[in-house]
Amino acid sequence: MKPSATGAISAKADELRRKGRRVYNFSVGDIILRNHPLLIEAAQKVLHEGVSPYPPIAGLFELRTAASQWMNERYGSSYSVEQTVVTTGGKFGIYAALQVLLNPGDEVIIPAPYWVSYPEMVQLAKGKPVIVQTRWKLTPELLQKAITPKTKALILNNACNPTGALYSREELEALMQVALKAKLWIISDEVYSEIVFDGAQFISLAQFPSMQERCIIIESCSKNFAMAGWRVGFAFGPQKIIDQIIALQSHSTTSTSYMSQKVALAAVQNWKTVAEYVRESLRPRRKLFFDTLQVEAPPSAIYYFAKVDGCEEILEKTGVALVPGAAFGTPGYARFSFSATESEIREGLKAFLQKNQSA
Repeated sequence: MKPSATGAISAKADELRRKGRRVYNFSVGDIILRNHPLLIEAAQKVLHEGVSPYPPIAGLFELRTAASQWMNERYGSSYSVEQTVVTTGGKFGIYAALQVLLNPGDEVIIPAPYWVSYPEMVQLAKGKPVIVQTRWKLTPELLQKAITPKTKALILNNACNPTGALYSREELEALMQVALKAKLWIISDEVYSEIVFDGAQFISLAQFPSMQERCIIIESCSKNFAMAGWRVGFAFGPQKIIDQIIALQSHSTTSTSYMSQKVALAAVQNWKTVAEYVRESLRPRRKLFFDTLQVEAPPSAIYYFAKVDGCEEILEKTGVALVPGAAFGTPGYARFSFSATESEIREGLKAFLQKNQSA
């Protein structure tokens, strides 16, 4: 099993920083932002209560209720509390879904560029990752070509990490037709659903009633509400699958931290306010980043996927930490995150551009 490339490059950046080097970390998708006051107030309330019991394995009932309402209000879906589970970050939701769905040798289609952990997660569930190279989006033709009698599932990342690409309703409908015909399960990673800019529209698979029984949707507080360190995610899907994820949690993580869930409850109950706070905080950083590079910004997420090679050399020479594209299944590229502070973005891009100009 390979360690996460994002974690590895971030650890290298931290090592250089401890040695006194000036480091600009564009590698981690962590939104550097003070939590919204509503979230801080919720955390303070838990501290004043002075108790920290084991939460229910599936998550606090009130949080599951609020999370299902959050989905249903946004997408017109009909998720019940029983079809909702709280997970330790969206990451564990994906891991758990694969553990529940896969038998040894089952194939899982993963469009590239992909998030770094997908292939390893499939292999940990004794499945076989089938990587499909794309021009940033999976097409029905590419999906059909990749399907074999052993294909069990498709992992679809919308909006995409690392490219920020969004699928339109028409694109998703075409993919769903192929997936349903082949009786595939779909794990839809939608953790950037609230991080959308310039009037773009996010379309969730929750908006397709035909997918209700074949789709597990993964959501998270990490990006949508700038709560990465609280480690709260959600999985929504058929009750028989959610029940199995809950059983898996009972023998692994047990549950997500009580305080984290209480803070997540405040975020989900006030989702419009908190998500807008995060977006508005990101807008000037995004503008600064893409104006400086003079390239077009993708409509969603917090990344730029660019033709850049030699990430280790760049880090050593300039202190600029990037994630190499090979980690996303696309060598010759690198992922930048624009989630740091404006001063970090300004100084980091200056160091990066000076290196390129002198090369």
